[in-house]
Amino acid sequence: MKKLYIQTGTTEKTALLMDGDHLEHFFIDRSDQASLVGNIYAGRIRRVDHGLQAAFVDIGQKKLSFLPKKEIPAARKGSGPIEHYVHEGMNMIVQVTKDAYDQKGSRVTANVTVPGRYFIYMPYSSYWAASKRINQEEKLRVQSVVEGSSVPSEGAIIRTSALQADQEELEKEWLRLREKWEKLYHQAKSFKKPALLFADREIPERVIRKYATPSVEEIIFDDIEAARAIKQDYPYAADQVRWTDNLDKEMPLSVHQAINHLTQRAVRLTSGIELIIERTEALTVIDVNTAKFKGGWTKERTVLGANIEAAREAARQIKLRNLSGMILVDFISMKNKQDEQRVLAEMKKQAKQDSVYCEVLGFTRLGILELTRKREGMDVPSLVCEPQEISWTPQAHAYQLERELCSYRKKDCEAFLVEVRPDVFDAFINHVHIRNLSERMKTPIYLKKNPLETRGFVIKFIGDLKWLERSHTTAIAIDKFI
Repeated sequence: MKKLYIQTGTTEKTALLMDGDHLEHFFIDRSDQASLVGNIYAGRIRRVDHGLQAAFVDIGQKKLSFLPKKEIPAARKGSGPIEHYVHEGMNMIVQVTKDAYDQKGSRVTANVTVPGRYFIYMPYSSYWAASKRINQEEKLRVQSVVEGSSVPSEGAIIRTSALQADQEELEKEWLRLREKWEKLYHQAKSFKKPALLFADREIPERVIRKYATPSVEEIIFDDIEAARAIKQDYPYAADQVRWTDNLDKEMPLSVHQAINHLTQRAVRLTSGIELIIERTEALTVIDVNTAKFKGGWTKERTVLGANIEAAREAARQIKLRNLSGMILVDFISMKNKQDEQRVLAEMKKQAKQDSVYCEVLGFTRLGILELTRKREGMDVPSLVCEPQEISWTPQAHAYQLERELCSYRKKDCEAFLVEVRPDVFDAFINHVHIRNLSERMKTPIYLKKNPLETRGFVIKFIGDLKWLERSHTTAIAIDKFI
């Protein structure tokens, strides 16, 4: 059975979906790099532009957000200019649809949606839509379950997961989403300046909505408050959720091991097939190497078998690493067009199982498979590695040091001495929540800068506090952090 491990007690939040010892999905969420898409704000209109037929909204960020007329519910029903519907100084609830980029602020809509497991609730949209994977008959069946308790001004997008839910589950979520919206609506009235009403974070909210399915046996948190909040906000997952103060010991694969695996250039399969994954500014290339393939078939069957296996693993690596944009897969050359079509069919099958939109375009004249994948956040290598290097950033080292220190908190330790590279030292100061770490550890931690430390950091001493304090001299500049 599958288990979902969610780490929210540290600054960098992570989640691993494991099927036994097999990693199925991996997520990283950093508060300083998190997307604002999906967040709901109590905003205030600062300027209305007649020429653009748009308003600029203050949501508390550095730049004003762009709100086009078509994204205002009242304006959809009328043909007048935007000034008929909004004015400067007007308060309005808005939701981010596109992050700020370069010199432009974020893009927002007043057609707010509240996401759930089975529905995306739309308080201002009097229509019903459904996932492309749901046919019209199934859509009408689900819609009929909650339509009796809905009002003409509200609607929803029906998610694929609704097909597996019974009537009681659907009705409960519908009422819960409406109640959540009403709470946000009334909460917005109490703010005198722009403020965040709802943060739709990758971890744990989106991960729970996507993967808290019956096939997942347990959802294990390292933070008791986070576990309680999820049980309250997502009651359908309450029986699966539990908390432990020893999460790193329960995980079959550590975060450190997962990151190392997902930043390797070469991926070796048990059959001997090797995938070489190269990232550039413009695209990602995956090269299939069968030098050590152990298929044991005829030459024709070996090529097809190797390519089928490579297609499955390539799709898996694309999901795990969250690769996006243009992706090219250079399979072993196939002279038989039927074999080429079978590999293409396998890749399309794998793409359909991806929760992120992925389009397989086909083979080029050179025999290279083309596909594109929608960008949803940064890919794992870009988050933790320096550009064009397979080496961790100082920030990634700082978060890993925090995790390793936390792993000792249940042991009988009086003090820690850690040697760190100067850049990792600075990253630790600037990015790790020191107060939170102090409350969790309750143990003195000494950091010593070492410019010669090539690994980023090394925990040099764990143990007696008196010995360490005797060593605290100006000759070895050790900074006591906690």
